Amino acid sequence: MPRKTTKIVVYIMIISMLLSLFAGATAMLF
Repeated sequence: MPRKTTKIVVYIMIISMLLSLFAGATAMLF
C-alpha cells in the first residue's frame, strides 16, 4: 500500500476512536 493511503487510514482510525470515546463520555454524562 502507498504511504499516503496508509496515512489516511490511520487518520480515519484515530478519528473514529475519538468519536466513540466522546460518545461514551456523553452517554455517561446524560
